[in-house]
Amino acid sequence: MSARGDDPAAPVRSGHTPPAALDEHLRAEVAGFDPTVAVERAWTPPSSWYTSPAVFELERREVFGRRWQPVTRAEGLERPGSYTSGCMAGEPWVVVRGEDDSLRALSNTCRHKGREVVQGQGQTDRLVCGYHAWTYDLHGRLRSAPRMAGIAGFDRDTMSLPRLGIETWGPWVWINPSVAASPLLPRVDALDHMLAGTDWHHLRFHSRASWTLECNWKVFVDNYLDGGYHIPHMHPSLDAQIDMASYRTELHGEFSVQTVDPTQAPGATPNVDPTQRIGAGAIYAWIYPNIMLNRYGPCLDSNLVVPLGPHRCRVDCEFYFMDDQGPGARTFVEQSIEQAAITQAEDIAICESVQVGLGSRHYEVGRYAPRVEHGEHHFHRLLAADLRAAVGL
Repeated sequence: MSARGDDPAAPVRSGHTPPAALDEHLRAEVAGFDPTVAVERAWTPPSSWYTSPAVFELERREVFGRRWQPVTRAEGLERPGSYTSGCMAGEPWVVVRGEDDSLRALSNTCRHKGREVVQGQGQTDRLVCGYHAWTYDLHGRLRSAPRMAGIAGFDRDTMSLPRLGIETWGPWVWINPSVAASPLLPRVDALDHMLAGTDWHHLRFHSRASWTLECNWKVFVDNYLDGGYHIPHMHPSLDAQIDMASYRTELHGEFSVQTVDPTQAPGATPNVDPTQRIGAGAIYAWIYPNIMLNRYGPCLDSNLVVPLGPHRCRVDCEFYFMDDQGPGARTFVEQSIEQAAITQAEDIAICESVQVGLGSRHYEVGRYAPRVEHGEHHFHRLLAADLRAAVGL
């Protein structure tokens, strides 16, 4: 925001809403959902939460800008000097393993002109910005700044790359824009114990896929958390593999878990034996705000929902298997990924249609089916807590 936009005494241009009025409007939007009301009596968040650019920006800054996110697999970062980079919630980052064998997450914005210091991934003994060759060591400390001799008040220590929070859990490296963020592991400890009982640490990465959806990121999360409500109506091939009467949702602090048993009907699907694919039962775990881990049989599918705008998101999916070698295993892997793609295509159609409906002048809020959609309500309460704190409610 410009200096003039921050000045309450600045004249208002014709046709522009004053910043104070924008703030009050945003506060009113956030206040449109009451997280203290029980699911049986609650109304869903207003449709503006799914369409408003101001709400989206607030989420980008105050939710994704403060929460742990899995940004890369730890695999491939074993050697000193190995690095990978990306951007999360508008914050360019680089994860690098130092000469001391420690993983570090650094802001990937050169302190000179703001260019990304490095791009992609690779192996290096220093981080060199391709713009003017400012050079940082693997701790992020500025080591070289060509042609800066003679500049007044130049302090190399203050020109180092800021640290970001970093942890590893599961196969992933997680980062947080704030190095002072509360630790990740205590938040997912109960889930870790649950997944450890399925030997998930023995799974191996196979492949990944991405889909771009014309819907708000929360629409996809809502759909995932509806307690299987939509499965019999929208996912015929998945419905044929599971016993919907066994579907359960458990709520925890910052995650929830949906479980379901495989169907007992033999030959329920022509391609995949449900007892082979689902195994003893499926675990659908969601971690606030946008991470999903689908554990079943010899598989794990992970979904990361990446907000791209008020009306767009991307779903990044990774596939993990116990075994992908040999003709039988390869056939199962192909069929499992094919089934995941079918389910994903059906979910995309659902979510994009919901986004269209959220833009209707005839829809503002809805109701929850309390026996199945309490996971969705749990999500909305967590999100409301972050948003309300951000706007001072």
